[in-house]
Amino acid sequence: MDSLSDSFANASSAHSSGKASRVKVVQARDAVAQLVGALPEQVVFTSGGTEANNQVLLSAVRNRGQHPHIITSTVEHSSILKTCEYLEREGLATISYLPVDSAGVVDAWALAETINDKTCLVSIQWVNNETGVIQDIEALGAVCREKGVLFHTDAAQAAGKIEMDFSGLPVDFLTFTAHKIHGPQGVGAIVAKNLTTLSPILHGGSQEGGLRPGTENLAGIVGFGVAAKIRTMNFSEVGSHLKLCRDRFETELKSSGLPLVVNGNTSRRVSNTSSIQFSGIEGLALMARLGSAGVVCSQSSACTNQRPEPSYVLSAMGLSEEEAYASVRFCFAQDNTQDEVERAVSEIKMICDELQGGW
Repeated sequence: MDSLSDSFANASSAHSSGKASRVKVVQARDAVAQLVGALPEQVVFTSGGTEANNQVLLSAVRNRGQHPHIITSTVEHSSILKTCEYLEREGLATISYLPVDSAGVVDAWALAETINDKTCLVSIQWVNNETGVIQDIEALGAVCREKGVLFHTDAAQAAGKIEMDFSGLPVDFLTFTAHKIHGPQGVGAIVAKNLTTLSPILHGGSQEGGLRPGTENLAGIVGFGVAAKIRTMNFSEVGSHLKLCRDRFETELKSSGLPLVVNGNTSRRVSNTSSIQFSGIEGLALMARLGSAGVVCSQSSACTNQRPEPSYVLSAMGLSEEEAYASVRFCFAQDNTQDEVERAVSEIKMICDELQGGW
């Protein structure tokens, strides 16, 4: 709030107020770096995870030369998949999409078999945004190291939920965003082992070492730093609370007698995410009724002709269209209480009974 009111000077300005703002940016960079175990000079602030992901992919293609090849997976965030589609459509790169198993996991052996002498980048998300499934980033990164290929992980859903030491990971680029750790929307970061492997997608001033020119989003960056500092201090406590909420939610749903499946349940998952398939229930109807009851959830899909497309993530995991439509994603935050978990379960049970006409 201070950076929006009394201390809002341009951090690139030479005057004393600008210097005070620069100090705040430095402090925020330190806090963000500490959260993921990186050096402050490895952090580049962006407008969010989408811009950060775009910049990493575009940089890899620009730096490679002719006919570059990128490897990603079928369950990535749309900011990766849509950028890959653009690169392939424009003839700027060829793309290989690794499949996942029924638990949503990418196989390291399949990655090794797909890398070729044109591969300039491998991009695999650390944690899936719909299911919470955790990929084995160390194993995948080790394959890339052995093959001499740059490795990027979209860690938007992992930062602040999984302990990480970027300095010791076989990862060249890590991207994440502030609002996933209760920071402000519209600010994110790239963390890079070597900043010379990045190139700007905007052109203008020298901010962020010329890699992200334009007047700094001071309030956003400061908020990002505060959120990162708070999460670093409370990491274990928040993780335990989220896991308690998620596990209690799933356990009580299962014991309620509802026919359901936890998508990705056989794999490691982060503690705050639960993708539930309610057999025989229209997920969109359930989501709408829950929203009216004050239980906020999602299906992570856009509406077309008044009906959402089935989740491409769940489809890639082998779910049928009907099973994907019957799935709803629930996420828990550090502010949620056990009473709210109980109320959510109660509302879900009541609404499912009504939608199904009784079990």
